[in-house]
Amino acid sequence: MTDYEAIARNNHKSGKNCAMSVYDAIAALNKNKTRAPMPRAEGGKCGAVLAAEQILREMGLPQEKTDEFDRQFAESFGSLKCAELRGRLNNKCNDYVGASASMASAMLEAMN
Repeated sequence: MTDYEAIARNNHKSGKNCAMSVYDAIAALNKNKTRAPMPRAEGGKCGAVLAAEQILREMGLPQEKTDEFDRQFAESFGSLKCAELRGRLNNKCNDYVGASASMASAMLEAMN
């Protein structure tokens, strides 16, 4: 089993932004890959969240799965918004990147 969380975290540590880190980490699963979204492009949402949502949509998962991802992420970290997440002292962006990649890849692998 591929460790998409580790790949995403390493992408982020090597200088990719949060959205690119998640999107590129899961690229092998995404046969409908386009390009990573821009961080904060939709209402200030975290780029890692936006990338996971886009991957789930591109892979054909129903909107309910994207909503489920959002609920799980918000339950874990308290928000979907970049500014709110970055303002918290207990988590770092790399944690959000890793969690997003892990959660999205688990949803994709569960559908197979």
